[in-house]
Amino acid sequence: MFVFCHKTNPNPSLWTFPVPDVAKTTAVYGMIQNPFGKEVSIVSLESNQYKTVELHTMEIDKEGIKRMRKIDFPVLLQPNELIHLERGGTHLMLLDKQNRNEKLIITIQYSNGKIEKQEVEKKSL
Repeated sequence: MFVFCHKTNPNPSLWTFPVPDVAKTTAVYGMIQNPFGKEVSIVSLESNQYKTVELHTMEIDKEGIKRMRKIDFPVLLQPNELIHLERGGTHLMLLDKQNRNEKLIITIQYSNGKIEKQEVEKKSL
C-alpha cells in the first residue's frame, strides 16, 4: 500500500484546554474536514501523547441524562464534509496520557491510505 504523509497543519483547526500534568484524559474540539474530492472514511485516529483517541458524541438516554457514546470506525465522510467537534457534542476523547512534553499531534488515517497530521492548539478558558 502506498501512503502519502501530509505535513503537520501549521494553522490548527483542532484545539484543547490546557490540563494539569496529572490529568490522564482530555477532549479535543474544532473541525476535521474531508480534504479529498471524493468519499473517504476515517479508519483510525492516533496521538503522539495519548495511548487512545476516540470519537465521541453526546446523546440523551431514556432517563433524560446526557451521556457520551463512542463512535466506531470507520467514519464515512462525503467530499469536503466537516465534522464539527464541540463541547457538549461530538468531540475527540484522548485517553491514557503518556507524559510527553512535545506538541500535541492528532494523526488521521483515511481509507484511501493517506495520513493527515494536525497540531492541536491549547486555548485558555
